[in-house]
Amino acid sequence: MSYCDQIKKRFIRLSRGQRKVAQFVIDNPNVIATHIASDVGKLIGVSESTVIRFCYAMELSGFSELQEKIKQDLMGAGETKKDRPHPLISKKQVNLLIDVMNRDVTSILNTMNIIGEEQFEHAVKLMHESSSLFVLGFRQSSPSASFLTCTLSNYRKHVKQIQHDVESIVQQISHMDENSLLFVIALEHLQEDTITISKLAKDKNVKVIAITHSSISPLRDYADILFTVGTQKTASAETITAAHSLIHALVEGMLAQNRKHYINFQKTNANIESNFPYLEKAQYI
Repeated sequence: MSYCDQIKKRFIRLSRGQRKVAQFVIDNPNVIATHIASDVGKLIGVSESTVIRFCYAMELSGFSELQEKIKQDLMGAGETKKDRPHPLISKKQVNLLIDVMNRDVTSILNTMNIIGEEQFEHAVKLMHESSSLFVLGFRQSSPSASFLTCTLSNYRKHVKQIQHDVESIVQQISHMDENSLLFVIALEHLQEDTITISKLAKDKNVKVIAITHSSISPLRDYADILFTVGTQKTASAETITAAHSLIHALVEGMLAQNRKHYINFQKTNANIESNFPYLEKAQYI
């Protein structure tokens, strides 16, 4: 029996705070194995003493012994797959995989802990109520903007991504009004053109939601809501991972406002596309 299985057996006997720790240990064993108790407490949203009390409740001497138990679990899981290492995967590569994915998890958890519930709910409401939605993200932020645009387009109409050329920018801004919402994604050093577009949109009473890597971004002057993902010291790839997780949560929040309506739109779109199979072939002609 793994140590996580032992935690599950004792779960009901733990206090509310200790259950939070227990669930985190079960869901994120790699984080437990590589972080100290105080960091784990911050990620969960409990005090370090609660983490330690959880260890005592599990009849352990402290957090170090919990780490050893979890590391044994992780090593055992690898050994059960094969008694010898895979010929194409070295130990160094496995450690790199765990390290990179742990950093992604940490970036997402950090983002989750700094986003307020009211801020999130306000953003979801704006997404649901806006008649048209524009997405802005240039250079390094362009893939994230495309991800948001494609995801939203699956569930609602009037979603446009602003392309980085003068004609597209002027055209899309001319279509904005007080019932529009502009999503600005700026995950790198902020460019002047992004600020200019945000200002022009705000001058037309457009609602603006910004996703950025800095809480002191100049976009704060124009954004109704500003989400900060990762931290300024976080690597860009990890910031993008956290941004995509936030985007996923925002879209799910929008769907929850009227799930039947959005799912019906998705089904209708899928039926229309299925009636035009030649469109896919045309792309390769």
